[in-house]
Amino acid sequence: MVSIIIPVYNSEKYLGEAVKSALNQSYKDFEIIIIEDKSSDGTLACARELANQDTRIKVLANNENIGVVQSRNMGFDAARGEFIAFLDSDDVWLNDKLEKQITFMESNAIDLCYTAYSIIDDEGNICKTYNVPVKTTLDKMLKENVIGCSSVVIRKSLTESIKMRDEYAHEDYVMWLELLIGGAVAGGINEPLMLYRKTDKGRSYNKVNAAKGRYKIYSDFLGFNFPKSILCFIKYAFNGIIKHYF
Repeated sequence: MVSIIIPVYNSEKYLGEAVKSALNQSYKDFEIIIIEDKSSDGTLACARELANQDTRIKVLANNENIGVVQSRNMGFDAARGEFIAFLDSDDVWLNDKLEKQITFMESNAIDLCYTAYSIIDDEGNICKTYNVPVKTTLDKMLKENVIGCSSVVIRKSLTESIKMRDEYAHEDYVMWLELLIGGAVAGGINEPLMLYRKTDKGRSYNKVNAAKGRYKIYSDFLGFNFPKSILCFIKYAFNGIIKHYF
């Protein structure tokens, strides 16, 4: 079984589309865990309506707003599957995503699988496609994060000792680094199997805060000295410009 983790907060506009893309997977052995983080709009009602329509959907409603990091960690603990798949509430999967990833992981002893993805705007129009390498390592990930969160499937056993950390703005990136440091094998499928929605409300839109957060990972989480942190940051910034503007 694959446990699909969907943290949601004020997501009523897109949640139905995201969940539909999960329900429409050609790979049918899955559960969907929606963690509703005390939204101020109609997200909770939308999530519960979706759960009433399909018994594979489970809704966990937080009593207070605890943030996306702890919501995902709650999903890890509630998951019953052998694999965990990440899906943000405004992103969309192609129908054969899980099937191709599970087949790839089982055939190649992969612990963490990611895919290429297409970037879409607020209305769902494809802006560009981001290709990924079929293999990545810790050293390569220091220069560029090639792993899009909503494209990832990991083995659940990995989450027993490693959780997401809320002291870092790029909590998914930190988790990928920690898994690679621990010896996890990562592999990519260079085929766009996910649609990543980029809006001006997304956390990644604020480039200044994103840059500060990335430097903090190098200096605090990884413990690099100042020269090495600056060198890694320069490489990250250069690759970010190439990724987003070319």
